[in-house]
Amino acid sequence: MKNLILSTIFTLTAAQLTMAQSITASGTVKNEKGQVIASALVQEEDAKTATYTDSTGFFTIPIKSNATIVVYAKGYKDEKVSPKENLVVVLTPGKSSFKARNLNDPDKITTTIPDQNITHGFTYFNVSTTGSGGALYNISRKEDTKGSRYLVESWAKGYVVDKTGAPIKNDNYSFNYDKINGSLLLTQDKRAAVDVDRDRIKSFTIYNKLDLPETYELITNIDPSHYTQVLSDGSKYKVYKFTKTTFVKANYITDGMTSSGNHYDEYVDEPTYYILDVKTAALQKIAIKSKTIKQAFPAEADKVKAFYKEHADDDIDENFLKSLADSLN
Repeated sequence: MKNLILSTIFTLTAAQLTMAQSITASGTVKNEKGQVIASALVQEEDAKTATYTDSTGFFTIPIKSNATIVVYAKGYKDEKVSPKENLVVVLTPGKSSFKARNLNDPDKITTTIPDQNITHGFTYFNVSTTGSGGALYNISRKEDTKGSRYLVESWAKGYVVDKTGAPIKNDNYSFNYDKINGSLLLTQDKRAAVDVDRDRIKSFTIYNKLDLPETYELITNIDPSHYTQVLSDGSKYKVYKFTKTTFVKANYITDGMTSSGNHYDEYVDEPTYYILDVKTAALQKIAIKSKTIKQAFPAEADKVKAFYKEHADDDIDENFLKSLADSLN
């Protein structure tokens, strides 16, 4: 029965992916001065398919050929256009009608399909942050943008574990994780993707470029809307790494004599580490420093001292912290 249910889930997911819209609209969003508008929301009217413009104002979105595109941006009037390739959408200053979400904060966007589909474990999500060749979903970064909003450069193999602890695997699917909005993305064709409903899974695992597994859980005490990486998962201690990713726009300034800032847009990762004492359920934030790590395990002072002596030549980094916790477990 379990295999039948899982087969049904993936069959339905495949059907959703196959239902990609009949055309792909693309273009650039600018203001009346010709300046590009980044992070504008581009949405199919009366539907849930949406995307954001990238740092150059570009977007691409799958859409019905007879549908209408609506573009929203903070500080500008809404603009409706007919879908086609190479659109130039010009927004004029004014008040946007899109009040329910902060249009300049990608964390606030949630795109779903009707509830009957949510019951099958996935919500449909078509998103594109950069576009090329009319692809429905393109996760590659632009050459002039450093870093990435995604966990891996391309799609990677992996699996999810549902709320009952049962692994759900299918070799036909690939995954990636959007660090900005906290979405686990699943794809079959590496163009259209589904956003796996975080309320229905316990964890997910993605294999990195070294083919090593990285496991992520939703630790609500750390962040209720973004996943946290599990570095060490033992019966006594767990070590977590939470990465906050922010988008920093190019901010180069010069007066001819001095200059500051960067010419490029950048996604900046800021990792924070936590240790959970399983017995006491105490969760503490920890810095990757020798003194702090030693103080984090007061009940294991002798074992910690012995580990430090044995690994005296090792760098004090997250791998050191992981190995220490593994040895204590």
